[in-house]
Amino acid sequence: MLDYEKELRDAFDATRGRLTVPAVWEGYPGAAFGGFVAGAVLTAASTRTVHPRPLSLFSRYHRPVPLDRAVALTLASERTGRSVETITAKLVHDDRLLASFSVAFGRDGEAPLGSQAVAPMAPLVRPRPVWQLLQEIGVDPPPLMRRVGFRGEPDGIPAHDAAGDWHVRAEWPAATCSDPAVQAAVAVMAIDCFVAPATMHANKLPTGGDWPVMMPSLDLTSWFYAPEAGCKAGDWLSTRTSVPVSRAGYAVGRTQVWARDLLVAEGMSQVALVPAPTPSTPGR
Repeated sequence: MLDYEKELRDAFDATRGRLTVPAVWEGYPGAAFGGFVAGAVLTAASTRTVHPRPLSLFSRYHRPVPLDRAVALTLASERTGRSVETITAKLVHDDRLLASFSVAFGRDGEAPLGSQAVAPMAPLVRPRPVWQLLQEIGVDPPPLMRRVGFRGEPDGIPAHDAAGDWHVRAEWPAATCSDPAVQAAVAVMAIDCFVAPATMHANKLPTGGDWPVMMPSLDLTSWFYAPEAGCKAGDWLSTRTSVPVSRAGYAVGRTQVWARDLLVAEGMSQVALVPAPTPSTPGR
């Protein structure tokens, strides 16, 4: 299991106001995984507020975030209230805006209401690392997939979930620390990760082999309900993702993140469907 807290915090240099995404967090060739970028910004923003509970995160990616290169991260309190504070953030490199964010933090409320109006997600029956499943069918898995080791079902999506318009079910390793900001950051990674394979499933295309498109993130929205619920060592977060529409070169995925029978976060991620480069023919 990764030490998510260390990796998220090490990415931000508070003294110099710089964010550096290590090469191991490559999302697609040459660019950082948007989920890690958003999670690192959320974790950095949490150090600027006295409100302990992450409530929401809105991210917009204007340009790819480079790997192994320090970029400027500015944080500013947009509005501070007794119960909620909103912090804005920008990533800038060479005077170009790479990404912008808005993160809301709050205090625990005192209203005597509590409900969960959605049925819990059934656990995977035979979860296995997805990189192993791909390797067995002759596909070389991306380095990030091997490193994180998220798990999937060898036999695909159960019929009851497919009937409910879910396209991908998986398990993502939970953080082991008790900081709600780190917990929320890990949920963000899971929300951003599965829109791509879910888009393939929605279009009835196999996820193994060459994909006809690359899917860079355009924006990412997350809401956090109980991020602290997945903080036990060895826990796994369960996720399910649906892509209701892919059209005109764009797709939007919606993802639920569960810790056992508790819905801890959900969000939506929009990606661009960019035609994959055609392999060059030798001798031409």
